[in-house]
Amino acid sequence: MKIINIFLFFLFTLNIFSSDKIQIAIQPYDNFDKKFIEEIKTGIEKLYNAEVTVLEKEDIPKESYYKQRNRYRAEIILKYLDKNTDKKYAKVVGFTKKDISTTKDDIEDWGIFGLGTIDGKSCVVSIFRLGEKKVTKQKFKERVIKVINHELGHTFGLYHCENTTCLMEDAKGTIKTVDNETGDFCDECKTKLKDVVK
Repeated sequence: MKIINIFLFFLFTLNIFSSDKIQIAIQPYDNFDKKFIEEIKTGIEKLYNAEVTVLEKEDIPKESYYKQRNRYRAEIILKYLDKNTDKKYAKVVGFTKKDISTTKDDIEDWGIFGLGTIDGKSCVVSIFRLGEKKVTKQKFKERVIKVINHELGHTFGLYHCENTTCLMEDAKGTIKTVDNETGDFCDECKTKLKDVVK
């Protein structure tokens, strides 16, 4: 009887300390400064109720290369991430320095900051268009974290938001919109994500 009680106590304490946080992975496709990656990781964890793991660097999927524009097609990267990322991760962020693009309306190859699958598992973000050389390191880091958290918002089912300064506002191809965002969700988006955001 004593052994059973000890076992039950062990199970109870295990349940108390077990993490119910969402598991998110960052998949780097280029060499990033270790400190910078850690800051990005922290930026995700501050917004989402998540535990973030940085995976080992991989080469960007060669099938995503779009030779005509020397870019990489974001939707192909998303399919690759869906298929090849460990199932223990609920979400995965592909992260690259290379230019990425997708089809937007009648524009076949539209350069983008990032792309996320609505209610899906994966998103991909590129720093190529985020003006690393034109702003301070702090401003650049803020931009990257905002874009990643925006794309992750799509994977949690959020569409673009009409509320100005909300993290889910449509950037419409301009970095000024990203800079104008607070880095947080509006109340309406927070309500939709009540079990996901901190």
